[in-house]
Amino acid sequence: MPDHAADPRPHKTPKALGGLAALACVACCALPVLITAGVVGAGAGPVVGWLPALAIVLAVLAAGTWWLGQRHGSCSCAPKTAGEGGCGCQASGEPLKISGAGRQ
Repeated sequence: MPDHAADPRPHKTPKALGGLAALACVACCALPVLITAGVVGAGAGPVVGWLPALAIVLAVLAAGTWWLGQRHGSCSCAPKTAGEGGCGCQASGEPLKISGAGRQ
């Protein structure tokens, strides 16, 4: 199972859910105007009633997934130095080994 704390890629789920929530808000405001103008048929009227609830649910899901993504500790070390804990920055019980191949 991959360690999410050591994953440097940004997660797209909160952005996608936030975008869908924004789209539901825009549709909630635009559909009554489009129905009145005759651009969209009156059959879209019942959809307008549940769009605010859908927008709220999507916004809460976006905030929840963002919050869960932020809860994981971050690791600024390279993945190749990661130890068993998933982050090579953690102190280990082993003594530090210094090699002679340093900067010259």
